[in-house]
Amino acid sequence: MSVKLVLGRNISVEDKGEGIPIVFLHPPGLGKSVFMYQSHLSTSYRIITYDMCGHGFSDPANGQVTIESLAEELLRLLDELQVEKAVICGYSAGGSVAQYFAITYPDRVLGLILSGGFPYVKTFLKAEFLAGMKLLQFSPALLSKILVISHGKKKEEQERLWKTVRKTNQKNWYNFYQASYNYSCLNQLTSISVPVLVIYGDRVVHIKNFEEVYRHHLQQPHIAIVKNAFHEVPIRKWNIFNHLVHEFISAEIR
Repeated sequence: MSVKLVLGRNISVEDKGEGIPIVFLHPPGLGKSVFMYQSHLSTSYRIITYDMCGHGFSDPANGQVTIESLAEELLRLLDELQVEKAVICGYSAGGSVAQYFAITYPDRVLGLILSGGFPYVKTFLKAEFLAGMKLLQFSPALLSKILVISHGKKKEEQERLWKTVRKTNQKNWYNFYQASYNYSCLNQLTSISVPVLVIYGDRVVHIKNFEEVYRHHLQQPHIAIVKNAFHEVPIRKWNIFNHLVHEFISAEIR
């Protein structure tokens, strides 16, 4: 683990392996520890995970956190790490930042991976976001516990996740939720020209709608549905997730 100075803030980064760089973007509340098993990919790729501003071991942002500011943070981090182009992988609302980044900085992106991603928030997902924001305001400890238990199955996983979640800045966390809730890239999806992989667990309620949207608006996206899985595919079904990532990059980017 190292610390990089980005936009005047210390950002906690893990940078392992060599080869094609893959940068993983976490959702609100959780930090880079949610990608603990993606380190296995470092035998073939350069794996970069980091705590976004105010999350885990990174300094909080002083101003409002937006999708645009999080994308700029990623851009500056890539510059700091001397990464010209990378595969950008966003998990859940981290996918909002990933999609914005791919649309805004296409010359820095080799490919886009979305795990449980969405181009906008609606219906059942809207209720989930609103519940999360309310809980964060009135019972952040309960929300933290829910996040840790839903992602970590083993005790050691939960302990590692808890170390990150308990340090997350509540204001930056809420801002990230709010920014993702309001973000829509539906009208810009057709401008994404890099290869795209979209991964969902088959037990997620809203996948059918978003799967159809991505198939309609993206140029020949790869859609993978993981059996007997909910939303937390990168950590709960990490073997399958890592295999899908490796297959995608091997076929589309090498």
